[in-house]
Amino acid sequence: MSATAPPEPAWQAALSSSVAALRRVAEYELPSELDRRVLELGERKETLTADERAELLAWVAFTQARSAEKLAAQVALSRLAAVYPELTTQA
Repeated sequence: MSATAPPEPAWQAALSSSVAALRRVAEYELPSELDRRVLELGERKETLTADERAELLAWVAFTQARSAEKLAAQVALSRLAAVYPELTTQA
């Protein structure tokens, strides 16, 4: 008879996968090439072409949305950690 772990309850599997997804969002960093592009456009904002200005505005909107998502994910992880610390400390 082989010793196998009992199947993980569905709610625990759902919470574990949710924690993993939240952690990915909470730890998101803009790739360095894109970060450099945003900084470069920002430094030249007075002399941008119309297309570059539109690109900069799109990047600003994107980074603001991602910042809000990161904060929400961090808050959700903190709340989960308060209730299920064993889930949020797993790698």
